[in-house]
Parts: sequence; C-alpha cells; structure tokens
Amino acid sequence: MISFKNKSMLIFLFRVIPKGFISRAFGFFARANIPTTVLDLIINWYCKKYGVKTDEYFIPEKGFKTFDDFFTRTLRKQLYQFDSQEGSIVSPVDARIDQFGLINDDRIIQAKGIEYSLSDLIPSKTYKEFLDGLFITLYLSPADYHRIHSPVSGNINGYFYIPGKLFTVQEYMVNGLKGLFTKNERLISYITNQHSIVGVCKIGAMNVGRISLSYSNLKTNRTFKRRTEFFYPPMDQPKILKGEELGVFHLGSTIIMLFQKNAVKFDNIDIGQRIRLGERLALFS
Repeated sequence: MISFKNKSMLIFLFRVIPKGFISRAFGFFARANIPTTVLDLIINWYCKKYGVKTDEYFIPEKGFKTFDDFFTRTLRKQLYQFDSQEGSIVSPVDARIDQFGLINDDRIIQAKGIEYSLSDLIPSKTYKEFLDGLFITLYLSPADYHRIHSPVSGNINGYFYIPGKLFTVQEYMVNGLKGLFTKNERLISYITNQHSIVGVCKIGAMNVGRISLSYSNLKTNRTFKRRTEFFYPPMDQPKILKGEELGVFHLGSTIIMLFQKNAVKFDNIDIGQRIRLGERLALFS
C-alpha cells in the first residue's frame, strides 16, 4: 500500500521526468532484436512477475523476435467466444472495470471524488455526440492480452489522435491526478451502426511505446506529433465486425468506451470486476 505522502511524491516525479523520451526509448528497446536466449529470460521473468497465462497465447514457429512481438502476442483462437446476440456490446479487451456510468452533461468520473470533462477528452465538436451518454473505463494490467477488438459491428467513420503526456495509469495516479486521461496521449476510433455511434478511446501511458490502428497506418508516440481528427468519406468507411481487431497497445494502458444518450443499457457489472475479451458488457436500447 502506497502512503499518501509517497503517492504525492510519485505524482510530482511523474510531472517532471521526460515521460515521452523514456517511453520512446523503452519502445525502441521493446522493438529491438536481441539474442533469443536473453529474450527468453526476459519473457520468462515477465510472465512470472505479472502472472501471464502462458498456456493461452500462440508462440510463432521460430519464437518471438522482440519483446514487442511477445507483448502484442496473439491468443489461441479457441479461448475466446464473442457474444453473438444481436445488439450486444462486448468488451474489446481483457481488463478490469475501473469505472462506468452516466456522463453528466460532459462530466465523467475518473475516480471517487474526481471528474474530468468530455470536451477535454475529445477536444473537438465531436464530443457533443456523447453528452449525457454512458461511459466505461477498462484498465489493462501488464499480464493482459493487448490487442484491441471491436466491441460492435459497424463502419469506422473516423479517428482522432490527440498528442499528450504519458503519465502512468496505475491506480494511485488515477486516484491522485485530476484529468489524467485528458492529459495523456490518446487515439479514438468512432464506430457507427444502425443503433448509434460508439467511441473507443485508447489512452497512452508511461512505457506505451506505441498505439497502432488495424485499419490505418497511424501510430502514436512519435517525436513529431500533430493533433489529427479524420473522417472517412461515407463510401470509404472501413467496415468492421464485432470481435475483429481494431488496434494494438504496444505495452499496456486503458480503454474508455463512450456511448450516446439513451443508446445502451449496461449489464449487471461492477467496479473492480475482471472482464474478458468478447464478454457482453451492454445492449443497445
């Protein structure tokens, strides 16, 4: 248990250290080819430290070439069942439910007693699509599978890349730094279908070497960054099915899903609950 004094010191240190440089350096290391024997030792240590379920992931015939290859590993296909009910919304990741509930006008709960603004999370007029809607925050631990899948079927009508800081998203920071998710780098996918628009906000964090999209060559955490909100022409919108890959965290972080007003109803879920990729979270109304 981290004391209040130590939490305050850690938050201060994270404010002053060069988070972007450290994360890019860590990402460079993660993508570097290193001797197989050394890489195997690192992977074995990581699996034991964080409790990675080694029987769940697929190992390439010639093994992993980099730590990033391991971290973005694919899973054995038979492990996951995506809820097939018409109108269901599934978890896009393996994660812990940190918060969920109503968006009060444009206010979203970050942690007990801490809120942030939807318009700061999505700094464009698009934020208005989700006013008075619902949200859910999903935290990915270091042990989790870090590929992101689509929670619904539909068309990807656009994305929004917002450069920012790379604070850690560990619990003490979520509970101690106001507006954490609006300060960090993030990449939002907008998915539309016959029901509504769903926002899938991928939050960058310390040592997230990169967030990549499966439908675009955009990658985050570059040296030269520029805020970019892009919408596909209607005839060119990529189609995506529930459960298809949406993007990848190259080292872990957080997902915030956003829903429009009166569009969905959550299942019987709880804060702190572990949820697996493909499990149903909600239904369209």
